[in-house]
Amino acid sequence: MNIKLNDVYLFRYNEEYNKKLFEPYWCFDGQLIVKQNRNGELYLQDTYWGFDGGENKTFTLEQALERGELTFVCNLDEVEKCKEYHLNYYDDKDLFDLSYQHGCYKSYFKRKGANKSIDKMKKVLEEKIKSTEHEILWQQSELQRLNDKLNKLNAGNINIYI
Repeated sequence: MNIKLNDVYLFRYNEEYNKKLFEPYWCFDGQLIVKQNRNGELYLQDTYWGFDGGENKTFTLEQALERGELTFVCNLDEVEKCKEYHLNYYDDKDLFDLSYQHGCYKSYFKRKGANKSIDKMKKVLEEKIKSTEHEILWQQSELQRLNDKLNKLNAGNINIYI
């Protein structure tokens, strides 16, 4: 397996190695970025404490492969940071959720040069329409319930829940 600088991988411990560890995913995202040390050697660094270092777990490629499985996500040189609302405009294959600290810190990227997707935008709008229609129906039934309670109160029934 070849890795290159700024590759991003998802990592999961294999079952055998996982059993040896006490809480293996504590302060560990399982999202590794290929970095380079002063000697020019590549290593994989977990993103839990951010993209720029800290107390992150690191692995050589050999250690990572021995302890678990790597799944390629993207290379940071081929993507650009974007805002969460951009997720509505681009095809899912061009988007990358590289959030860290188990998703507490949101970090989204899109493939450089990606074009907006009519299909994705249409899908998002259809979902928003469906959600809004559902909300309208709920609000209409809530309005009916409130009017019923007001009618009971006007008729002298004070045993209603407001």
